[in-house]
Amino acid sequence: MIRRAVLRLAILGTVAGGLAGCLQPVHAPQLGIGGGTIAGELAQVSIAPIEGYLGYSLKSELDYLFTNGQPASGTRYLLTVKTQQSGGTSIIDAQTARPQSVTLQAEATYELKDTKTGMVRASGRTFGSANYDRSNQRYATIRAQRDAEERLGKALAERLRLIVIGALSNGGAPRNAGPAPALTPPIDPWEETPARDPGDDAS
Repeated sequence: MIRRAVLRLAILGTVAGGLAGCLQPVHAPQLGIGGGTIAGELAQVSIAPIEGYLGYSLKSELDYLFTNGQPASGTRYLLTVKTQQSGGTSIIDAQTARPQSVTLQAEATYELKDTKTGMVRASGRTFGSANYDRSNQRYATIRAQRDAEERLGKALAERLRLIVIGALSNGGAPRNAGPAPALTPPIDPWEETPARDPGDDAS
């Protein structure tokens, strides 16, 4: 009886040991190009300057996500992003006929290029939106819009990070991402107000 129990334990130990080599933690680093880690590949992505306050917020967040705020370790890849934003009124005050809440929408067009080979690893578009409330105080409205742009920049940065990770994990083959599905209604050209002062309508 004792010998059978010992034999069973030995068999279970052998099976468990074999399975251990097949299992990988969910959050373990994924292999990138040439067997490197994704963190190492992201650290080699240089992000071109992006215009506007939204662009500044987006680039700052991308720098943090890719390299924890440190300078890129190399210039193997170049990520170029252009943003286009618009603001649409969501809620109108019935008494003053002024907008109370605004939905800020943004479209980010991106291209990830391998600077060594000139190959475009990924390109396309992604979208995001954020809401903010208007105030009768000019500077409070400006601050609310800036906060919305910062939140929008973080959301776009996280989406771009996932896109870049997917491109760098593609075994070195070029990836044509194409247009991303619209996560919010598309931006109407006549609604574009990237340079508008959000306090202009405030009294």
